[in-house]
Amino acid sequence: MKNQEQLDKMRHTLSHVLAAAVKELYPTTTFGVGPTVENGFYYDIDFGDAKVSDTDFAKIEKKMRGIIAQGCKMVRREVSRDEALLWANENGQKYKIELINDLPENEVITFYDIVTPNGKVLFEDLCRGPHVENMKEIGAFKLIRVAGAYWRGDEKREMLTRIYGVAFGTQEELDEYIKKQEEAKARDHRKLGKELDLFCFSDLVGAGLPLFTPRGTILRDLLNDFTQGYRLRCGYRKVCIPHIANVDLYKTSGHYEKFPELLKFVSSESGDELAIKPVSCPHHSQIFASVPRSYKELPIKYLETTMVYRDERKGELGGLSRVRSITQDDSHVFCTDDQVEMVFGELIESAKDLYSKIGMKLKLRLSFRDDGEGYIGDPEMWDKAQKSIQRMADKFEMEYFVGIGEAAMYGPKMDFMAVDALGREWQLATVQLDYAMPKRFGLEYADADGSKKTPIMIHCALIGSIERFMSVFIEHTAGWFPFWCAPEQVRVLTVNDKVDNYVEEIKDILDKSELNAPIKNNMIRYSIDDSDDSLGKKIKRAVAMKIPAILVIGQKDAENREVSIRLRDTEGKVGLNELGEYLQKIK
Repeated sequence: MKNQEQLDKMRHTLSHVLAAAVKELYPTTTFGVGPTVENGFYYDIDFGDAKVSDTDFAKIEKKMRGIIAQGCKMVRREVSRDEALLWANENGQKYKIELINDLPENEVITFYDIVTPNGKVLFEDLCRGPHVENMKEIGAFKLIRVAGAYWRGDEKREMLTRIYGVAFGTQEELDEYIKKQEEAKARDHRKLGKELDLFCFSDLVGAGLPLFTPRGTILRDLLNDFTQGYRLRCGYRKVCIPHIANVDLYKTSGHYEKFPELLKFVSSESGDELAIKPVSCPHHSQIFASVPRSYKELPIKYLETTMVYRDERKGELGGLSRVRSITQDDSHVFCTDDQVEMVFGELIESAKDLYSKIGMKLKLRLSFRDDGEGYIGDPEMWDKAQKSIQRMADKFEMEYFVGIGEAAMYGPKMDFMAVDALGREWQLATVQLDYAMPKRFGLEYADADGSKKTPIMIHCALIGSIERFMSVFIEHTAGWFPFWCAPEQVRVLTVNDKVDNYVEEIKDILDKSELNAPIKNNMIRYSIDDSDDSLGKKIKRAVAMKIPAILVIGQKDAENREVSIRLRDTEGKVGLNELGEYLQKIK
């Protein structure tokens, strides 16, 4: 196990070794940049007319291992700007020329050379470093993927080939990582979403705009009922807002400048400039502002699951992880300073209970502002809000870390990082403290002494984007959803048509059964497979759809007034009279 600094040096060195191997195999290539990334490295390369795919990895890796085996060193040297440009021009490295020209005038320009023990320079490259001194310090690595990448992230520039690799201190660590990646691939929500018939996309509808099938809609609705239930029990009340608004609403809130991807249009009837909503908080503020408010009414708690829209770049869209139509389990509280801690406490406890019920551990990130622009409100307000959030994290004994630069534009927040079955962290739930937006909208309430006060606004989503949460949830469960939210909970398989009358009795029990935890009035969802196919084929179909409970009904079952039950990891029999009670206990 190497420390992180040593791992980063090793991975950065491997990006140079990759480039050196590629240069030897493809002499006319030109190079962009080759940085270290999480778990590995990549290099952006222009192969010209040559086509490179993962089928070429074996020969590239062989060449890389040959370079490493020589015990080469990484030698740093400083050069003048003129020397750097001369090198780039002589070697036809046009991307390096651009990088050199963009360096500040007083920048120290450095190269790193791969040098053999006998002093031969195998490869030289413009780079700040750092690197390992000797190739013998390099651990285990593997090239894993080829992707396209626009030069400098500009879709109007050249498309380069990006080769990714991963690297670890030992072969055991690399093998464990590869194993997890293979498991992640098998759990990919895009793959499972298609196999389990949960959602689809249409080129006619547009990229990033998912369409949910009946099965996927059941899952969405149940997850929404689950998250809403926590806040309804805490006194939140449902509201409903439109999907468009006058752009002045977002100019006042500050979102107009914050979201350059705001989807705008001009009404052909009125000439009004309208926008499709990117957030719902400004609308909720106007419900609060619609009538005079008294301190006696506070806290006022609004809840709404609503869709918002962001005009994301096509290249950044991916399954349900990043979409243009985002369904948020949104809620907003308008309260006094004295009520903030109580509201936060309710939401923290709700988040902890919700994620424990779906088997995901929580970590907490306190998302604070940095010194950059793009935030609204004065520094004193921010300081007060950040101290308040940190104090509440301490009070509720939440283990946390601080993420500088992760704050929302209007205030700091608590971001709950859910840890899935593969140990990956996902930012899902969030509670945000906002002193700024109420002031921008002139919100006020009458205090006990009759004076006008500005309320504090708390934003909260317990699962965040339902689409993104579903992508995480599908991969976390590998599609084996808990019984209560499985789109199809039970499938009844008949051995032959002689048990049809007995199946009718089973259907009657299923129709009368419902679950009440973790949500109420959750009717059992089932289907009957009475096709002429063999029992083996029927079982195979049900398992492929990851049905939690499979009921196999044969003549002996009918005679004995029993049901044969197959769960994911157990099999057994239960008496017909106990079937309803048995279903209540399935997790």
